[in-house]
Amino acid sequence: MKTRKDLCEWIVEALKELNGSAQISKIRNYIWEHHQDDLIRSGNLHFTWQEDIFWAATQLRAKGVLKKAKATSKSVWELQELQ
Repeated sequence: MKTRKDLCEWIVEALKELNGSAQISKIRNYIWEHHQDDLIRSGNLHFTWQEDIFWAATQLRAKGVLKKAKATSKSVWELQELQ
């Protein structure tokens, strides 16, 4: 079963597909389009993932994967470097 930790991987996956930077709404759309079945089968995550995605982004910032919030627009997440 998928957990909110999997959202970290999915955010990075989405950003790589979206050229390293995207509005949060586009990232959410990508995750839903590509991981809908995983989310539906994941119990509570299906109901909380759109909020848990912000927890995942915070984890990715702490690891240096995403740029700090102050370095980007309020509604945009960006990879530190396209890997």
